[in-house]
Amino acid sequence: MAKIYTGRDGRLLIDDLEQIKVTNWSMSGSLEMLETTTLGDAQRSYTPGVQEFNGSATILYYNDGTGRNDAATALKKVLRISGVSDGDTVDMRLRLVEGTTKHDVRLTTYITSVSFGASVGEVSSAQISFQGTGALTEVTI
Repeated sequence: MAKIYTGRDGRLLIDDLEQIKVTNWSMSGSLEMLETTTLGDAQRSYTPGVQEFNGSATILYYNDGTGRNDAATALKKVLRISGVSDGDTVDMRLRLVEGTTKHDVRLTTYITSVSFGASVGEVSSAQISFQGTGALTEVTI
């Protein structure tokens, strides 16, 4: 049977914890191509270089009643008194669910930027951007 995925099928996990209130996520991947054309060639030629993965997500600023606030946890990866170190990576899993089947892209990332605010008539949210480091650790799409 055909399946069209929608936002209802999307999930975002940070450090294996499914985020409570996510309104969107996106990820981009790119491959740098290195030119290998030499003098005398009639056509350009290329070889693969390095890959890059990055993305963003919007998480509602939400307290679930137990003190859990996923947006605040993500914000604290960047908004801190002390600097960010090599050990401040997060395991990011972008997921589409089809019944019990999980279609994942998993990568180690740094949260590179955050923004949040409050406006009259709107739900407060936090926008995060992330940059992958190293290779993807799982792809089941």
